[in-house]
Amino acid sequence: MRFRILGLTLLALLVSSVARADDKKPPLKVAMLIPIEPWDRKAGLEAFREWLEKSYRVEVTWIEPKTPQPTKDTPEAERKAYYANPPEIPDLDKSAKADVIFTALTHVNLNEKQSELLLKLLTTKPVVGGRRSHHAMGLKLPKGVTVPGVENVGKYGGAIFGGEYAGHHGGVQQIKEGSADHPTVKGLPELTKFTLTDRGYKHKLVADDVTVLIEMKESKEPQTWCRVNKDTKQRTFYTVHDPRDIEAQESVRVMLARALFWAAEKTEADYKK
Repeated sequence: MRFRILGLTLLALLVSSVARADDKKPPLKVAMLIPIEPWDRKAGLEAFREWLEKSYRVEVTWIEPKTPQPTKDTPEAERKAYYANPPEIPDLDKSAKADVIFTALTHVNLNEKQSELLLKLLTTKPVVGGRRSHHAMGLKLPKGVTVPGVENVGKYGGAIFGGEYAGHHGGVQQIKEGSADHPTVKGLPELTKFTLTDRGYKHKLVADDVTVLIEMKESKEPQTWCRVNKDTKQRTFYTVHDPRDIEAQESVRVMLARALFWAAEKTEADYKK
C-alpha cells in the first residue's frame, strides 16, 4: 500500500511539473488584421479575441486600418487623395513578430511600401484567413519589386491560400468526405448545421496542394480549406465564415482557434487555459 501511495504521489508530481513546464512556454503570438466597418462587424472579431484570450495562452496584436476605401458617396477630392496616396495601416509591421496571422482584411488600399510588406508576410507566415481575405484589397508593389509566388497582386488570394473568389453562392454546407478527422474540424458537426444563404462563395482552386474541409452539399463548392504549400511548406487556412458567424457560432470560433495552432504547427492542448 505504501509503495502504491508513493507511486501515485510521484505521478501527481510528474503531471504537475509537466503542467508547470507548459505554463512556462511562451504564449502563441497572433497578429489579427481587422476589416474596417462597414464591410464587416468589428464587434464579432472583438468577441473572438476576448474568447481566444480567455480560452488559450495567446498574445494578440490588433491591427486595424483607420480609413476605408471610398464609396460612391465620398466627395471626389477625397477619393482622388485616397487612391493617390493610401493611408498607412498603423502597426502593420508588428505582424512580423507574430507566430501566426489571422486576417480578415478587406476593402482597403495600401501604399507600395505596405503592399510589399503585407504580401511578404502573407506568403511566408502561417496564415488563417476569414471571409474576403482572399480578395477585395487594392495592392500595388513598387516598380521592379516582386514577391516570390505572387505573379499578379490582384490574384494574391490564390497565391496565399491556393483558391480564389469567383462569385456568390448559397446553400447548406457539409464536411467533405474524407476530411472529418482533420484536426481543425473534427467533432464539430455544428459547423454545417446553418445555411449560408447568399453568403457562400464560388471558388476557383488554383493549387493542387489544397485540402478541402467543408463544401456546399449540392454544388460541392469549397467553403473552408487548408493548404500546406508544396514548395515553401507555408501553412494557410481559409474559411468563408465572417465575423457574424464567429460571434454567433462557437463551432466557428473553435475551428478558427484550432486553425491558428494547426497553421503555426503547435499543439492546441499545450496552450489551453
